[in-house]
Amino acid sequence: MVTPQLAQQLIDQGWNVVVLSFPPALVPRLMPLPEGVRRVRLEASSDAYIGQTLAAIASQAGSPAAFLHLHPGSSKNGINGLDLWSEAEAEIVKQVFFLAKHLKGSLTQAANLGRSAFLTVVRLDGAFGLGQWTDFSAIAGGLFGLTKTLSHEWPSVFCRAVDLSPDLTVGQAIQFILAELHDPDQALVEVANGPHGRVTLTAGTTP
Repeated sequence: MVTPQLAQQLIDQGWNVVVLSFPPALVPRLMPLPEGVRRVRLEASSDAYIGQTLAAIASQAGSPAAFLHLHPGSSKNGINGLDLWSEAEAEIVKQVFFLAKHLKGSLTQAANLGRSAFLTVVRLDGAFGLGQWTDFSAIAGGLFGLTKTLSHEWPSVFCRAVDLSPDLTVGQAIQFILAELHDPDQALVEVANGPHGRVTLTAGTTP
């Protein structure tokens, strides 16, 4: 339920929202969206098709200035009915890489006019997978590597990877996503929010 309610919150803030959904083979169940929110469903997974789809969206709704990926929630029972460690989830992560490739031009151009953003949100354990108190698929962790890489390659674009605890309510998750989206600290790239509150990773030495 995060996607439709987050879309409504962004609309209320004046955003022009388009929801891009993955092919049925990857994400079979879709939540209904608020009135006025356009959904575009990918029908293929190829790099070329994703590029064509984004070009079509840009021609109708304008060039994207921000991209938010809400990764399907993971648990020991699978992801939206899919098995953990499945090729389907790996394919979702792969498609986000393709999306980033085709969004580079529009996001970096938007950054010249104001704030643009690339945000990935996963539901591991709210502690970057280090909490060891819940079962989850680690495949989504690849999105942290992508986001951190983009933060170096696109220095003008706000890039943030977020891990939210699966125990958070929909309202709490949306509150944290919006807070991260509007965070002025562009130097911070990865954030988690869970049993220990809002945390990040830092380098240190072991005694």
